[in-house]
Amino acid sequence: MLTAIYNALSGMSAFETGLTMVGNNVANLNTPGFKVTEPMFSDVEAETQTGATVGSEGSPTEGSGVTLRQNDQSFAQGQLSTTNNPLDAAISGEGFFVVQQNGAYQYTRDGQFQIDSNGYLVSAANGARVMVSTASSAIGDFNINSYLSYAPKATQNVYLSGNLAQSGQTGPYTLPGITVNDGSGGTETLSATFTQSTTNPLQWSVTVNDAKNNQVGSGTVTFGSDGTPATGSNTIALQVTPPNLPAFTVTLNFGTSGSYSGVTSIANNATSQLQVQRQDGIAKGVLTQTSFDPGGNVTLTYSNGQTLTPAKLLLAQFQAPQQLQALGGGMYAATSGMKPQVGNPLTSSFGSIEGGELEMSNVDLTQQLTELILLQRGFQASSQVSSAANELMQQLITMVNGQ
Repeated sequence: MLTAIYNALSGMSAFETGLTMVGNNVANLNTPGFKVTEPMFSDVEAETQTGATVGSEGSPTEGSGVTLRQNDQSFAQGQLSTTNNPLDAAISGEGFFVVQQNGAYQYTRDGQFQIDSNGYLVSAANGARVMVSTASSAIGDFNINSYLSYAPKATQNVYLSGNLAQSGQTGPYTLPGITVNDGSGGTETLSATFTQSTTNPLQWSVTVNDAKNNQVGSGTVTFGSDGTPATGSNTIALQVTPPNLPAFTVTLNFGTSGSYSGVTSIANNATSQLQVQRQDGIAKGVLTQTSFDPGGNVTLTYSNGQTLTPAKLLLAQFQAPQQLQALGGGMYAATSGMKPQVGNPLTSSFGSIEGGELEMSNVDLTQQLTELILLQRGFQASSQVSSAANELMQQLITMVNGQ
């Protein structure tokens, strides 16, 4: 009778632990990166007996109950959910994000990241620094403070396109609004005046002035019989002097011989119309957004339209992730002897990064509710076995006392 009670109590204890696990799974249904755990039961070694009754022959007939053997954690992919937060990241495929806290590495599928007060990219769950690789370091943290602005670059080349008429042009043609960048982040506005030669309709003299009407350069551009700029006569050097800054040289480029992508002088086109095609100067920019691309690049976008990718997220893989130690907050630690394979997304067998998304939990609510019913029934049945064994014991005691 005592053995039956002990066995029933072991069942009640095991099922109660199982109910706790199911409750934890259901509670974390919407927790990013959460991985479901399932109770795994095992029977306890049976007691050695000679038979069904004392002194009789036969095989052992009494077991010693049930025990919770282990927690089986599933690392199957959870559903991805769009958050539109550029600092969120989800792994589509294999791998864990690598973070560092108090000098120790931790691993997680929760990609809720943020920039902390010191400028470091950290996990929103526990403030651990997110590990990245850079051109100079295979693994380290990332601080955004060095990238809050984009340094300006003075214009070196201005490329024009359009057409200068061979005939029908009655006077000089002026192209205003040629904007160039200086080295301090400011801009200078220039204008170019084109005057056709009276003896050669394919030759134009060019004068370029700044906003104060000071001449900054002049020259001659000549076109070939095909209407494209002649080699050696297709550029003009300008010397631009911003206020309180040193002068810098800008080359006005009209295109290449044989190419119609720049400035042309077509015989049948009687209208002059030029425009700035592009210029290679860069204005000063401020950081407007930090995001991640599929390869894990930390992509910085600036107000001047420029981007930088100074670092890449690191991922880690384990041959047996079920052996990882859960730390809470979606974090795991490698147990003794576990060595991760570390690399970048889209390399080897690592998955890709989905920026602006989060991996939700892999909890199947229907499965968990089914498991809940089974565990509840098991607990109730074990309780009934204990009650039955107790009643029989009471009857046995009554019989003994009656004798």
